[in-house]
Amino acid sequence: MLAKPIFLTFGLAVGFLLPALGQQPQISAKSSGAKVDKVALEQFIRYTEGYTPMVKITIDDPVSTPFKGFERLPVHLGLGQQTLVKQYYVAENGQIVNGTLWNTSESPFAENLQRLPHDGPSFGPDDPKVTMVVFSDFQCPYCRKFAHTMRDVIARKYPNDVRVEFEDYPIESIHKWAEQASEAGRCIGDGKAPAFWAFHDWIFEHQGEITADNLQEKAGDFAKTQELDETKVRACIASHSMAPKVKAALKAGQELEVQQTPTCFINGRLVSGALEPDNLDAIIQLELNRPPQVPGPGRGKGPEAKMLKP
Repeated sequence: MLAKPIFLTFGLAVGFLLPALGQQPQISAKSSGAKVDKVALEQFIRYTEGYTPMVKITIDDPVSTPFKGFERLPVHLGLGQQTLVKQYYVAENGQIVNGTLWNTSESPFAENLQRLPHDGPSFGPDDPKVTMVVFSDFQCPYCRKFAHTMRDVIARKYPNDVRVEFEDYPIESIHKWAEQASEAGRCIGDGKAPAFWAFHDWIFEHQGEITADNLQEKAGDFAKTQELDETKVRACIASHSMAPKVKAALKAGQELEVQQTPTCFINGRLVSGALEPDNLDAIIQLELNRPPQVPGPGRGKGPEAKMLKP
């Protein structure tokens, strides 16, 4: 489901190196987290991207990246309950890059690989050729569709090649019980990944029967089928003890510019939407048949080389 509405009155600018106009925001060439002229930069971004006055803009301090001479500048956009984090880059000379940076000696998705979380439930081989991190919402009908596709294609065709890692991305503004479901999944799967995946399949199958009022009861009943401590699971759900983990996954997704569910990162490549089986298969094949001239996870020289280890 799209995290709507879109924040622009005009299309996003194509990524390029912006020349200085008037009062240029400046940055230190060496230290991560250096100060920028955020007031001037906000006005420049607001005008260039076409953001209306209703959009709240908050600019973080720059943070380090794998790319020498560039720091990443997270810009938070807010409109009502909707939020989005857009990433810009700051060059040593203070110029701003709106686009994607590539280092051809490393994976083209090196920075995604470096920033992806890897603490969610997973299934698949310990040393995969392809790792797919899925950001999903249990109340999202498109996630339900993709869950069936993912579980079928991966289990049937790639049991020894692809590892799937699940990250919660409940869109609470439009899905009233999604966050509760994410917490319940964490409680049920705590220390027992097969129980989580059983819950994953069950809740999508019964998505139309779940409400905000009956979710805790139904999740507790499901725990019985997995030979779990039902009392412990119910207490975990009621206490919201897994809420920090769910919120951490949500924050990670926002910082990776996840704008809809489902969204996957396949060896770091961002792919949005409920892929059809043939399309998912094609992207996996693209990774399995990556040209030797293109570094990938485990083959690059940078810090992302080990990033996909579960």
